[in-house]
Amino acid sequence: MSYGLYVGKNHTADGIAYLAGYGDEPSSHWLEIMPRRTHDADATITVGVTPQAAMPGIMTKIPQASQTVRHIRVSYTYYLGVPAPLTNGGLNEHGVAVRDIWSPSRQELVAMTRPDQSGPNYSDLARIVIERATTAREGVELIGALIAEHGYSTYGGNSHIIADPDEAWIVIEYAGSQGLWCAERVGADDIRASRPGYIGDVLVDAPDHPDFLYAPNYLSFAVDQGWYDPGAGKPFNASDIYGDGKMQWEGVAWIEGEMRQRAARPEKISIIDMMWAIRTERLTGDTAGYGQVVPLHHPDHAA
Repeated sequence: MSYGLYVGKNHTADGIAYLAGYGDEPSSHWLEIMPRRTHDADATITVGVTPQAAMPGIMTKIPQASQTVRHIRVSYTYYLGVPAPLTNGGLNEHGVAVRDIWSPSRQELVAMTRPDQSGPNYSDLARIVIERATTAREGVELIGALIAEHGYSTYGGNSHIIADPDEAWIVIEYAGSQGLWCAERVGADDIRASRPGYIGDVLVDAPDHPDFLYAPNYLSFAVDQGWYDPGAGKPFNASDIYGDGKMQWEGVAWIEGEMRQRAARPEKISIIDMMWAIRTERLTGDTAGYGQVVPLHHPDHAA
């Protein structure tokens, strides 16, 4: 049960934001430092899942970017029919960081997922964002564009936290083979945990709102399925309509509350507090293969 935590810069002792998390995979892990690279115009990358995955699919090739940026990431070897090496995120030379966290979609969407699904999987999306994005919002837009053009290979629903020195976005990618995704912005005054990733009320009646981005069919598909009635006067709650309906799981409520108490102290939140939050035995266990704490600042140098 992987976990991610974002703390906005107004809550920290050193005045910079932090992104932290751990991966919960039963396999080996290693650290990689990837150089900036230039790729041929016809270069491709292989994405997706195999027929052996818990939710099967097919592997496909999609175009590679002309240039990928310098970044650091933790890779690992195994997850349910997803070819290695895999990554749950990292940090690039532009100060953009990514964390992948599971996020269950509603069972009807899981049942709709095509057995020949194709397109980037959760690891592909994390890797592509840290290879290409120069801001957190650009990372969100990149995920949306990839899903729209190539599809998305799911294991039942997933999420990412994408952060830069100024803001972060919670991105949910839904099962169902419908191209559904949604993202919510959090910033300097926010503390946000994902275990699993969740989004509450989405302002679908304000499509240009700066705090939300989502797929073009995000509202219309819910209406067509009878899951949302625009005339009922109720908010569009993403967790209720497309997720598991639980919003904050108990662990999320606990760690967000604990970190807010620490933020209220005169000394605020330090990197030691962030390390504690990732190591605490109330949320982690022996299956936690690694942990990351990333200070989010504008790098002076690509290294």
